[in-house]
Amino acid sequence: MPSYDLHQLPSVTGTIVLNLSPASVSQFLLHHGEDSSLISRRIIPFLRESVLAGSGLIKILLPSSSGFVVQSDILERRMVDCLDVARTQSFLVPAQHVNGYHVNEYMAMEVQQVMSRCFGAVAVQSEDASDQINEELNKRMSLPWLSPSPIPRKRIAIVGGGSLSKLKGFLDAAASLNIALVVLDEPGHWISNDLYADSRENFVSIDMSVTADLPSRFAAALSDYQNTNEERGRIDGLYTLDEHLISYVSQAAALLGLHTSPPDSIALAQNKFRTRQLDVNVYCRLVSSVKDLEQLLAEDGPRLSYPLIVKPSKGWSSEGVWKVANEQELRTRVPMLWQDAFTAWHGHDVVIETYIDGPEVDANLVLVNGELVFFEVNDDFPSPGDYDITDKDRVSTLSKAPVANFVETSNMLPSALPHDEIEALRQKLHQLVLAAGFTNGVLHLEAKLRNSSCRYTESTESDEQMDLKPIGPSKAVDMKPEDVFLIEINPRAPGWQEIEATAHAYGVSYYSLGLLNALADTARVSSLSQPFLGGAQYHLQLLFVSAHKGGVYRYGDICPTVLSQLATNAKDIKARVVKCATLMEDGQDVPDPRTGMVYGNFIAYFLIASRNDRQGAMRLGRIVENTVRVLTDGF
Repeated sequence: MPSYDLHQLPSVTGTIVLNLSPASVSQFLLHHGEDSSLISRRIIPFLRESVLAGSGLIKILLPSSSGFVVQSDILERRMVDCLDVARTQSFLVPAQHVNGYHVNEYMAMEVQQVMSRCFGAVAVQSEDASDQINEELNKRMSLPWLSPSPIPRKRIAIVGGGSLSKLKGFLDAAASLNIALVVLDEPGHWISNDLYADSRENFVSIDMSVTADLPSRFAAALSDYQNTNEERGRIDGLYTLDEHLISYVSQAAALLGLHTSPPDSIALAQNKFRTRQLDVNVYCRLVSSVKDLEQLLAEDGPRLSYPLIVKPSKGWSSEGVWKVANEQELRTRVPMLWQDAFTAWHGHDVVIETYIDGPEVDANLVLVNGELVFFEVNDDFPSPGDYDITDKDRVSTLSKAPVANFVETSNMLPSALPHDEIEALRQKLHQLVLAAGFTNGVLHLEAKLRNSSCRYTESTESDEQMDLKPIGPSKAVDMKPEDVFLIEINPRAPGWQEIEATAHAYGVSYYSLGLLNALADTARVSSLSQPFLGGAQYHLQLLFVSAHKGGVYRYGDICPTVLSQLATNAKDIKARVVKCATLMEDGQDVPDPRTGMVYGNFIAYFLIASRNDRQGAMRLGRIVENTVRVLTDGF
């Protein structure tokens, strides 16, 4: 093949690159007509469309190693948002066996033979970027994407289908992992519609009423399903997207003899008071009635140090979380959590504990047999409730919200904390999840750092905003275990918006890892937990725009309107806002955030990237949020 350019990438990538110029592609298309072969069905359309789109170079990717594909769309997932790449396409099918060859063997083949062996292709915008893309392929494909062992088809029951936006990532991941999905939910759930028959293997109607016998109802329904579907009935794992069902699903999995985290560990993690007992280093009490509250005040009142945090012991989405500055506020906020609207979801147990000042983080980790195979720390920017609610100017400037609750505002990936503080988080949080009894799985933790060398400060620069910055001159900080303050352990992956953020920044998909963990497929969990070499590919802001008031949402799908308006002034807006979604539906009734009920409070989310610095992402984020506020009349 003297007229073609072959490049052997590092062996860990299992990849050899064949460079084709547009002229070479045109010549190939001229001499190789369409037939029923793989070349015609998949490769030729890609080549033709790339040439027509004006690509400067096509990189055909050839396997240099042999094995079974761990995930068929691995190329698209790992090349996400790669600079100077116009198009990427995998030519693999789930669980396919791939035969790899040495460079010299490819050189001895006819071009059509070579093309028939490729596993994917990348269309590059400019030929000048060829070496750069090879380097990116090295960074992104340096993971074991081929398994030495066959990958049999498995079946997972998803209990509680949720919304399309929450489920879609799992549907796509399952298809590429050779996993069939059976969904259990109420009769008439949207995924039971024939329109979605290709997305799931089957749908099982079940009464989802939350009662004590729910785990046994799940187990009985799945046992019946397996008994009546001999060919496609075996259930290999259970999974749920709904936080309030995690404990019930783990109990059902135990009843069926399927892999699960210990139900006792999940119950502990979902009880914030019990979780605090793993690391008691602050004041923390539990109250379940007015009588309990009065007794606490009688016994501890004179010694209470404010501010304090008040929150449901079994809660999620920051619902009912308040910071109280004095006894009067404590007497006001705690009884609010005993309203029927809260107790129906979160029960009567209320935690009262010390408010910890310091940078807050989201820490996501993946465990395999007790070992950390992936760990990331994201900066969780202050919520309105973190500020002094009596300081109206400060609240207006920094939180931009009229209600001092703890709804999410913004995350930044990766964290700006220094290495030693991230390492302290890694060690302490790993220790705590092991103490809670977790050895395998994807976990989402929230924590704060006391005595950090950094804090959130306002910039004096007019074009910058608040960010996490060193308090003073750079100095080594002797971080102690007690400086890591665990807020909560969530026995699940982060919310789907943060799942998307991590997938874009690091190339690691919690959609895939969550499903594989449900199957106890530790080999593939370890393989797919490898981030890009060098870490995150850019600074990424996960921006949440929440409602500032209650009422009925009447502004439609706001994201396309926002992007269209911004595109007139920022030509690269599509490259910088790498993903977004409107999270409210027209006509949706939105609760007043002053009540503390904030579930379903987000109008939209945006993933905003900057390859230069954090402030670049945040500046655009500020513009995006202001645009949403204007277009929704301050909703």
